[in-house]
Amino acid sequence: PRDRRARAETAPRDRPAMSRAMRGAVRDALRRSLAEKAPHSLRVHMSNKYVYAQIVRALDGHVVASASTIERAFPFAESDASASATTREMRSRSDKRAAAAVGDALARRAKAANVDAVKWTRPYGKRFHGKIASLMEALKSGGVGLL
Repeated sequence: PRDRRARAETAPRDRPAMSRAMRGAVRDALRRSLAEKAPHSLRVHMSNKYVYAQIVRALDGHVVASASTIERAFPFAESDASASATTREMRSRSDKRAAAAVGDALARRAKAANVDAVKWTRPYGKRFHGKIASLMEALKSGGVGLL
């Protein structure tokens, strides 16, 4: 067994190792090609107390728009006339109505940042219902499409 291990360690490689610069160039090319298909992605996090959502530019990871119920006085954060009744009547910061309010606010902020559609992939094992569904429906009704 020792001889085989020693031979495996000294055996020549089939292909040369990629340099660090080459790995970076390959990674950047892959990132650019994925960014052409879906330039913005949606990240959603829900804790037991709050709902958070961000729209991230795929090319460089820049957060284009974000909304969460942890913002100071969130029900009144969007105090203009276009704020929905859902936002004004919110009692909990982590239920379906709060998630819909976050989706509504995120849609307005995304439209202000010229984002028309976002890519969102459902996490494995999670169902599309409840808070996630209400956030996505509010985002779609606000004019931001899903890819």
